Amino acid sequence: MIFSRDVLAGVIILGLSAFLWYLTTTFEADLLGMTQGMSAEHMPRLILGVIVGLTFIMIGTALIKGAEPLGGIPPWQMMATVALLGTAALMFTTLGLPIVFFLVCLCLPIIWGARNFAGIALFAACVPVAIYVVFKLILGLRLPMGPLSALGL
Repeated sequence: MIFSRDVLAGVIILGLSAFLWYLTTTFEADLLGMTQGMSAEHMPRLILGVIVGLTFIMIGTALIKGAEPLGGIPPWQMMATVALLGTAALMFTTLGLPIVFFLVCLCLPIIWGARNFAGIALFAACVPVAIYVVFKLILGLRLPMGPLSALGL
């Protein structure tokens, strides 16, 4: 069996997720009845659970179908993606989640070669709206809104 990129990436993601899950056990528990929406220790666990589930699907698919073997230099798009996501993480508190997600969803497909600009623009507009509706309106979480907080969002 050839050790594929997907399996290696999956093992790294699972290890990182296990460490981050452990960190969530060090959070102080919210007093019963004192929180609105999901508590501070449960939300990261929910997200990590989804990440772990998707990672197992990725590893399983790689093992069943076979995947690209290790080796070779990653394309320039990979480093550009790392730079874009790193910059996005640093800009959340300044620009807010909706604007940062819009910019990431706008730039990432273009970096990887997509040229359906109308579809990319629609995708970039819909993702932040969907995240806002699910996490802010339905789950009641406080999201960094940046300049949009002046609009009362």
